[in-house]
Amino acid sequence: MKRWTIRKFKHGVIFLVKAAITAALLAAFLYTTVRYYPQTDFHFWGFVVFAVLYLAVFLLLASLYRCLSIGIIRLRELVPSLLIAVFLANCIIYLVLSLTAKALLPLLPLLLMQLAQWCAGSLLLLLGNRLYYRLRAVRDAALVIGGESDEAQVLRQFEAVRERYRISAVLHADEEDAEALFEQLAPYSTVIVGGISARLRLRLMDHCFERNKRLFVIPTVQDILFHSAQETFVGDSLVYLCRNRAMNIEELAVKRLMDIVLSLAGILVTSPLMLAAAIAIKAHDGGPVLFRQQRYTRNCERFTLVKFRSMVVDAEPDGAQLTVEHDPRVTPVGRILRRTRIDELPQFFNILRGEMSLVGPRAERIENVDYYCRCMPEFRYRMKVKAGLTGYAQIFGRYNTSYEEKLKMDLLYIENYSPFLDLQLLLLTARALLLPSSTQGFDRRRLGADAPEAGRDAAGYGCCADGADAHEGGRGCCADGADAREGGRGCCADGADAREGGPC
Repeated sequence: MKRWTIRKFKHGVIFLVKAAITAALLAAFLYTTVRYYPQTDFHFWGFVVFAVLYLAVFLLLASLYRCLSIGIIRLRELVPSLLIAVFLANCIIYLVLSLTAKALLPLLPLLLMQLAQWCAGSLLLLLGNRLYYRLRAVRDAALVIGGESDEAQVLRQFEAVRERYRISAVLHADEEDAEALFEQLAPYSTVIVGGISARLRLRLMDHCFERNKRLFVIPTVQDILFHSAQETFVGDSLVYLCRNRAMNIEELAVKRLMDIVLSLAGILVTSPLMLAAAIAIKAHDGGPVLFRQQRYTRNCERFTLVKFRSMVVDAEPDGAQLTVEHDPRVTPVGRILRRTRIDELPQFFNILRGEMSLVGPRAERIENVDYYCRCMPEFRYRMKVKAGLTGYAQIFGRYNTSYEEKLKMDLLYIENYSPFLDLQLLLLTARALLLPSSTQGFDRRRLGADAPEAGRDAAGYGCCADGADAHEGGRGCCADGADAREGGRGCCADGADAREGGPC
């Protein structure tokens, strides 16, 4: 009872901080409207309606950008998210006020209001973030890992949330002695599970549910497909339907219409930026302004992707090379273009020509796709839709995110596609532009000695198809060069598959 009361108090404090942020934004809006926009001389109920409208728009955008998720999202992501949510809310309400007043209202009061809201909101976020970590103890977590999961990668990912979770134990799954594993989990309030058999995972889920333990499950590709299934009933039985299909004609038509309209708008709005980028590139070294390269799109069709050149001329004389952090081949102008994503703007023309879409899996280079399709056959699933300028992997991943994680994000998009999801991801792209981590290259310390063409990918995984190094996650290669299957099967000396979780 005492623990529940303390938890309720903590949630109450954070709720008050969120309420204070919302109240400060609303107060600034009402003051600006009354003081500087006399053209909108509403009666009392008119101001009430606009106050409710402002709150609704802001809270909708706050939910999309998660800018009030104190303690869940890192502060360096919360602040840019709040800035974008407030900016968009103010723009929408400004347009509504101008339409109501039948005149374009002065912009200076709006800009001053925006600045005041940013300052107040950021300070309150900082206060809320400090209160959250002062009131909340770090949760001790246990990582239960199986043969085909990369322990180092999981530990590295949870290092990003070390203020909330501390992995204090790494336990290797043993289905034959599950009871002993459960006893080892007793001191921990949080359990992280990855790469274990389906049977043991179900038992672990039951164990955690019965004891009110938090459970993180690292999904497989098949988990993503199942997660996107549709609930339906057959008679009086609940079943899940996995459609496993591409877009229908109506969805394709709506998506193409959005691509044409928004890419044309993008070209018109960003044309001054593109002109400035072209002049800067040409003035720096006199080389070509554009960079062209063959990429894959839907159904493995090839097209020529166009970007602003950000590297020195002839940056890959010996074939494909990965971009790493502080890559010396990136020019000073190119570094700015990459950081601001201006180098991607010419892809609007690829979208207009129908070779790409605004939203979809990233257009990967030919050799990388061929390589990863050999190592991970499921990588072909992402070819069901056109390559995109933005998407889950571009927003939530990084350039150096492993290809397996990018595949999961791409499949999440493909299986849940809707025009509203496209709009949501387009809005979220604005936040990604403000986060430097999304443009990082591969870290040499994580890269290892071998590049993909040498049999190991950028995340340290080996290629099975040519009999090179085994995958760190437990996928080995059989004697005939075939891929060992997911689920922990390796290969025996005679070339046969080892059984899941067992010896040859």
